[in-house]
Amino acid sequence: KQRAMLMLDVATADRQEGVNQRDTVRVDEAFRLAAEALATGRRYNSERIIQRSRRFRRGYAGPVTANVHAFDQRLRATLP
Repeated sequence: KQRAMLMLDVATADRQEGVNQRDTVRVDEAFRLAAEALATGRRYNSERIIQRSRRFRRGYAGPVTANVHAFDQRLRATLP
């Protein structure tokens, strides 16, 4: 679980840097990493990881790439 939280921290930093540099590849990779963390959160039913994943997504309003879309689908699957 701690690894997933660390992955979300790294993904957040990468996403912010990607947005600042207008680097959609970096943003896309950040969402891929966040999706891995979210999968771990779902596997362990960790509300803390899922909530952090939601905050990660709320922090991004840029273009929807393939990995952003995939992340959104996984995040929607966590809703009751």
